[in-house]
Amino acid sequence: MREDAITMAVIDRHEEVSVQLVGAPEDADAVFAALLAAYPCDRAAGEHPHPEGRGYHTTVWSATYDVASPPAAGPVAATSLHAPVGAELSGSYAAVDRLARAMTAGFAVEVEHAVSGDGEQQLRLRLESPRAGDG
Repeated sequence: MREDAITMAVIDRHEEVSVQLVGAPEDADAVFAALLAAYPCDRAAGEHPHPEGRGYHTTVWSATYDVASPPAAGPVAATSLHAPVGAELSGSYAAVDRLARAMTAGFAVEVEHAVSGDGEQQLRLRLESPRAGDG
C-alpha cells in the first residue's frame, strides 16, 4: 500500500499594514524613512517620493510595513515635517493599532477617521512634527 504525502501550506502570518501618504514629497519621504528605520517594508530604502507631473494635484504614495515584531531599530524617531501629512493605515486591528501607537513616538498624531470591518481596520491620521514636550 502506497502512502500519499500530505502537503501543508505554510501561511505567512506577518502583521502587515498598508500605509498611504498624502502631502509634500519631502514630508512623505520623511515619514517613510522614520517607519522604515523601525519596521521592515516593501519599499526600498533608496525609493523616494517625488512630484508627479506639472501643476498641483494630489499624489498618494504607499508602502506596506510588517509590524509583527517589535521595532528593529527602536521606536519611530521624532521627525520634523514642513507641513502636515495625511496617512491612511489599513490592516488587522492589532497591526494597525501597533503601528498607529508607534507613530506617536515620532509625530504629533491626530485620528481623523476610523472605519472597522470584518477583521480589518482603516485609520485616517494627520501627522505633524512632534510638539515641544511630546515623547
